[in-house]
Amino acid sequence: MKNEVKLSVEEILKQKSFQTAKIVAGKKGITRTVKWVHVMEITNVGNLLNGNELILTTGIGWKDSEESMISLVKQLIECQVSGLCVELGEYVSEISSDLIKLADRFNFPIIVFKKEVRFVDITEEIHTLIIKKHYQMVTDLEEYSRKLNEVLLEADPKKVVLNMLQKQLQMPVIYLSNDGHDSIVSNKSENENNNLLQLVKESSLGKKEFITRQKINVLNQDYAELIIVDNADSVTEFEKLLLDRTVTALAQIILRDLWIEERRNAKQTDWIQKWLSGEHNEEQIERYLEKIAPGKNLERAIVVLIKVDYDPDDSSITYLKLFLRNIFQNQGFHLLPAMMENSLVLILIDNRIQTNYKQRVGTAIERLINTKYLTNHLHISVGKPVHHLTEIKKSYEFAKEASSIREKVRNEKTSYFYEDLHIYRIIKAAHDQGILYEFVSDYLKPVLLFDRQNNTKLMNTLSLYLKFNGSKKETAKHLFIVRQTLYHRLEKLYELIGEDFMEPPKRQAFEFAVAAYEYLDGAKQSP
Repeated sequence: MKNEVKLSVEEILKQKSFQTAKIVAGKKGITRTVKWVHVMEITNVGNLLNGNELILTTGIGWKDSEESMISLVKQLIECQVSGLCVELGEYVSEISSDLIKLADRFNFPIIVFKKEVRFVDITEEIHTLIIKKHYQMVTDLEEYSRKLNEVLLEADPKKVVLNMLQKQLQMPVIYLSNDGHDSIVSNKSENENNNLLQLVKESSLGKKEFITRQKINVLNQDYAELIIVDNADSVTEFEKLLLDRTVTALAQIILRDLWIEERRNAKQTDWIQKWLSGEHNEEQIERYLEKIAPGKNLERAIVVLIKVDYDPDDSSITYLKLFLRNIFQNQGFHLLPAMMENSLVLILIDNRIQTNYKQRVGTAIERLINTKYLTNHLHISVGKPVHHLTEIKKSYEFAKEASSIREKVRNEKTSYFYEDLHIYRIIKAAHDQGILYEFVSDYLKPVLLFDRQNNTKLMNTLSLYLKFNGSKKETAKHLFIVRQTLYHRLEKLYELIGEDFMEPPKRQAFEFAVAAYEYLDGAKQSP
């Protein structure tokens, strides 16, 4: 396959313009790739070359100076040049034995023309051949892509795709999956394949093997990795393009399999809804979990509630579930999703003994929010963890309460977790009992009334002054005002609510009242 897509020194020697040429050194390097033919008559190469060039020269730059010739060849070797063609005659009469030894040591081909040749004919012939190779490469790539598209319609396309790539490249192809279902396709024996697969997984390949690997990414998550191994030479650009096309096809296969599996899991919704409603006993729950997640030991369970704008039957919900399943599984949770009251409810079964469940849930949520895959804003809340299967309804109720609070509190830094909502839990309870409005009015009415009558912002000043524990410097900084202006505002606050509002327990009451006011304001019920 390689000889069909890249031009080697060996193939160039078979061309018409090289019929009188003879390779006198570096014969083991005739498999070197030639990307371009270049005429050079200077002895200081510098940064003039990119590598893989075949250099043509008459030797006028060094003539019969052996020292200059050796210096030039050393530079060409360092620049990864494919070979040197020298026209013997007026400027160079022969290639010295020392130069031949140097070229043989580095397998650097030196080719000589004993008769005068036209470099223009050589460059034209070789460059035409290179262009033809590139055109053939594009044609082969399009044909390969067409076959891939046909294969994707088959029942079990993954194995066929891997076989296609191996047949095209004639080198081992390895598929490493996150779920441990690895496979290798090659012309080697079964034992050789197993050994090679183990070496690749352990990153223990020797220096003689060239390896190229590419992640298979689906919905911004790495599900597998595709690897090709070559024992002869570095992987060509064409082979990298084949690998890229194959990875894209495998990603489509993985996505299709995940889609089918998720649609199949959607049938669990009715059962999960009843579980969230508290209709199943412990035995029923254990039996069900053992069927869908055998061997899983329940350490705790947490409910995550996500309010979405999608229709329950929208395909976007399925994609969202796929994405959520992967990011939460990476954090050690088994996911059971269900649609409830226009929200996507996730039951997270925690299989890890560690108590850092909150950190792991938070990491998954941040990854969800920061992904480029989602365009819709997601309103997320998390209930309290429970340690008994029959108590999942409690976690769900806490998640709904956290959602209700977070909808009313405008602070973007408010925690997703019900446990971390602290004072807002008391505020909601007071609001549900109908006493919150009166409490806020008792403490803040003079300030609110003054702001509305005079179009001022004393309420904002009070809120920040409390937040920064009475620090005038920090308060003025965050209000973007000078200290003197703050003093005037504080004087007015002292006049309206008393000079002792920063003394406990009165200060605690004002802090509660300010938080309650923000809550009522979010609920459009502010005094």
